[in-house]
Amino acid sequence: MALKKLKGQNFRAFVGGHAVPEATNCQVSITGNMESAKTKDSEGSFGQEQMTSRSWSVQVDYQPDSSEPPQSIAGSLIQVITRFLSDTPTQVGWDETATTPTTKNRDPQNAAFARSGNAILSDFTIQANNRANITISEQWTGTGALA
Repeated sequence: MALKKLKGQNFRAFVGGHAVPEATNCQVSITGNMESAKTKDSEGSFGQEQMTSRSWSVQVDYQPDSSEPPQSIAGSLIQVITRFLSDTPTQVGWDETATTPTTKNRDPQNAAFARSGNAILSDFTIQANNRANITISEQWTGTGALA
């Protein structure tokens, strides 16, 4: 079996079942919260840890574009603010995408590593540097298990 590399352009975040358009960066974090499992019966000086809970999050950076729905940059900003204020869980995940010119590299491939779950938009940043396109960074925090 040949070794296949996965390039960043083909590792995409999906929000609401759709690849985030005009994404420039995607980061997935899966964290295990550990707690000491040492008891009075434990021997040695090394720690003994056990997993007590897990959490996950997805961060995606993108440049809103007037050619993408909702058809205006102002509409994109309103959509982000509305999502943040609603506290409504949304399906968020990641997958490999196909490189085809007709779909803008947005078709999910159902890769073995693909996962999704409900998440809430917990943080967003709008970066607006002088003479540069604005960038929106969204942080989605999982509200349950990944599937």
